Amino acid sequence: MACNPLWLTWTCAIISRMRSFSLIATALICGFCMMALEILGGRLLQPAFGSSIDVWAAIISVFILSLSVGYVIGGRVADRVRTSRALGWTILLAGVFYLFLPVYAQFAIERLGPAVHEARWGSLVASLILFLPPSLLLGCVSPLLVTLAVSDLARVGRTTGLLYAISCVGNVMGVLVADYALLICFTLNANLLGLGLCLGVTGLAHIAWPLDRRG
Repeated sequence: MACNPLWLTWTCAIISRMRSFSLIATALICGFCMMALEILGGRLLQPAFGSSIDVWAAIISVFILSLSVGYVIGGRVADRVRTSRALGWTILLAGVFYLFLPVYAQFAIERLGPAVHEARWGSLVASLILFLPPSLLLGCVSPLLVTLAVSDLARVGRTTGLLYAISCVGNVMGVLVADYALLICFTLNANLLGLGLCLGVTGLAHIAWPLDRRG
């Protein structure tokens, strides 16, 4: 019995939309968690180093550095993989860092010792130890998403711009929601655990139901 072209067209359209939704949702979630961590990071360092401009300069510098390195590493990995499993493992590992951050943050800050318990250098060292690993992993996400999303070289610029724009929307949401809602309604540790679980579920979804690379 011959397949009905109409049903085949509908099926392809549904699969394409599900794929697009998956990539868009991943960009939003990772962008949200990335910047939410930056806001929560300020509260995490506050008891030891305060909340001066030096502390925030350290946090922002570490996140920008981690994004830069993450983009390079993610781009290299993206050229070598054919499915979204690498993306899933990257996001899952970032989620693990979030989950354990409440534990090793206190330990790390205590072990730094009085010598670096000064806002300018102490906060920079603490930020590198605490925030570089998870934010670097999330920085790898965008190049991996672009590789999965691009199906036509003639549209690579448009696709890349759209995914980075969606990720930036997630960034803005992460900042505002973390500041205006999460820190008011939940404890710091509960927020970190919640974000870690969200990333973990997202990563496991890509591992369990991987998307194939087009082209």
